[in-house]
Amino acid sequence: MAQPDERMRRIRRNNWIVFAILAAFVVAVFSYSFLHIGREARPDPAASAPARP
Repeated sequence: MAQPDERMRRIRRNNWIVFAILAAFVVAVFSYSFLHIGREARPDPAASAPARP
């Protein structure tokens, strides 16, 4: 059976891995959200203007 110190070390390492994945997901969602807000605030005039024949 694993010693308590080894078990705690493994748990802490796993906690850091899960925390890093969660932090990356949160940063990605917030950055995508703010980029989307920026696109809505400054729409591309060429994309929204109707084409004239």
